[in-house]
Amino acid sequence: MALSLSRLLGPVCLMLSLGSGTAMADDDFDLDLDDDSGDEDRPAPPKEDPDGGDLDADPDDDEWLPPEGGDDPEGDELQFDEDFDDPTEDGTVRPRGPGEDTAEIYREALTEYERLSPDEEALAWERYLRKYPNSIFKSQIDQRVDELNSQLYEDALFGDGPGRVQDASKRELHFAQPMLLESIDPRTKLRAGFEWGYPNWVNLMVDYEYAIMRELSVHAGVRQRFTGYTLEAGPRYALVKSSRLGLLVTGIGDVRANFNPGFAAFRPQLGVGKRFRMGDMHLDTNLQGGYDLQFRDGVTPVLVGGLNANLAATDNLRIYIETSNFMKGMGTEQIGSFRFNQVTFGMKFLERKSKTKDKYEAGFGATAPYSVNYWRYHYGAIAGDINLYL
Repeated sequence: MALSLSRLLGPVCLMLSLGSGTAMADDDFDLDLDDDSGDEDRPAPPKEDPDGGDLDADPDDDEWLPPEGGDDPEGDELQFDEDFDDPTEDGTVRPRGPGEDTAEIYREALTEYERLSPDEEALAWERYLRKYPNSIFKSQIDQRVDELNSQLYEDALFGDGPGRVQDASKRELHFAQPMLLESIDPRTKLRAGFEWGYPNWVNLMVDYEYAIMRELSVHAGVRQRFTGYTLEAGPRYALVKSSRLGLLVTGIGDVRANFNPGFAAFRPQLGVGKRFRMGDMHLDTNLQGGYDLQFRDGVTPVLVGGLNANLAATDNLRIYIETSNFMKGMGTEQIGSFRFNQVTFGMKFLERKSKTKDKYEAGFGATAPYSVNYWRYHYGAIAGDINLYL
């Protein structure tokens, strides 16, 4: 029994002793927050700022703002054009979709295209919209293209550029180039082409023409005539060259040296070209004729020439048909004349540097003889050429 009582009283005594110890500790560490007895040992706060400032003044929060311009020591501020209308000004950043540009791409294009002439700039914006058909700046681009087209239209009526009034009769005509006939529009260009006929007709040709002035050019080239390969050169002078009238009258004075057989020849011709407007399309017609005077055992005159009609269906597509004549002995009634006359038809494709400057013109066609007597050089042929405008 005594043992059991001691077991019960032991924990009680332990709790009483712990309680009294805690009370004593609270008495020893009781803090009086209102007691100023320890203030005498504390150092007094400074009355003045060691750096010379006023401690009683309110701090200037602006002193902690970063300098203008970020890390740029000069503090240059980014400037934007006042007239620039950014469709993304609402602050939202949208991911680029298919065919969509960005403000950075558009600004780079603005900087690059402002150095171009009006016709080149209009063409550049057209290419830009083909690359970015869903441009977020499409309305601004369309407005700029309309302004350029209006300016080009006024230039076409009154001159070649702002402040320069020029008669339309002095402007370039850009007349159509024939396939087998002679060019009657004096221009600087390099031409290369071919004919391949059945059964064994092959004609490879190359020719360079240089425009000394708007109405006068000289050329030199190699090609195969029906008499054999020949080197030929000569002037082409436009007696009339008017873009207002759409009229060309050109004299051609070529001389040539035939290789095999060897002889010389003179090819004087006169060409007349007329352009007919038909809405957005135009038709270039070219009628030319003359003689190939061959100096072998005397003088052998051969009548040459033909007719070309070339329809500009679009800005880049031409559809043409032409005839070419090669005849001798027109007055011989008993046996008839020697002749080999052909008809050629096909298409040409024009690539431009700008709205007023051509880059190149490439074409192809098929040829068939329609009037033959004694002479038959082939039963039909295909042809192709390219004119590089320099």
